[in-house]
Amino acid sequence: MSFVERLRAFEQRCERHMEELKCPVHLCLGQEAVPAALHEAIRPDDWLFSTHRSHGHYLAKGGDESKLWTEILGMPSGVNGGFSGSQCFSDPSINFHASAIVGGLVGVAVGVAMALKGSGNIAVCCIGDAVAEQGVFWESLNFASLHNLPIAFICENNGYSIHTHISERQSGHISDRAMAFGLTCIYPVAGALRYAREEGPSFCEMMCERTCAHVGVMEDLRVAA
Repeated sequence: MSFVERLRAFEQRCERHMEELKCPVHLCLGQEAVPAALHEAIRPDDWLFSTHRSHGHYLAKGGDESKLWTEILGMPSGVNGGFSGSQCFSDPSINFHASAIVGGLVGVAVGVAMALKGSGNIAVCCIGDAVAEQGVFWESLNFASLHNLPIAFICENNGYSIHTHISERQSGHISDRAMAFGLTCIYPVAGALRYAREEGPSFCEMMCERTCAHVGVMEDLRVAA
C-alpha cells in the first residue's frame, strides 16, 4: 500500500466513525499530495510543525497510526494519552508538533530553525492559506530571511478559511508577498526542503482542494468563487 493509499484509508476510517469520535476532527482528504511529498523528503532529525489538519503530516513524519487513532478516540494509549485529540497533539520522539491555533506554531518553528542552524537539519512549517491573515506569519518570514534560517514553509492553499473563499479575504498571491520578504519560492515540496537544508529559508505554496467538510460532520457551506 502506498503512503497516499494508507493516509486516505485512515482518513476515510475517521470519516465513517466521525460521530463516535471524542473531539473535533479535520480531515485532509483531497490534500494528500503534500504529506506524500513530505514522507519522501523529510529526515528523522528534521522537525515538522503542523496545523489543525494534522493527520497526514504526522504519518508523513513516521508517526504511529494506531496511537493517532486512539488519541482521536480519547484513549490512554493515544500519542498524548487521549488528552490532545486530533488537533493539538505532539510526538517529541519524532520531532512533531501540531496546533489548532492558526499560525500558533509558526514562531516556534522559526525558533527551532534558529537552534538547528549549522546542524544540517531543518524545520518544516506546514500552514494553510488563512495563516497569511496572521501578523506572526509575516514577522516570522522576516526573521527567517534576516537570519537565513534552515526552514521550509509549506502552504497548503485549499482556497478556504472554514467556508470563506480566499478571494473574499486576501488581495494578491501569498507567494508574491513571501518573496517580498526575501524568501525563495520553490516547487515542488522536495525542492523546498532541499533548498532550506542547503541554502536558507524557502516557501512553497501548493494549491489543493479539500474534498471533505471543514470539520467533522458539519454541513459544508463552501460556494465557488
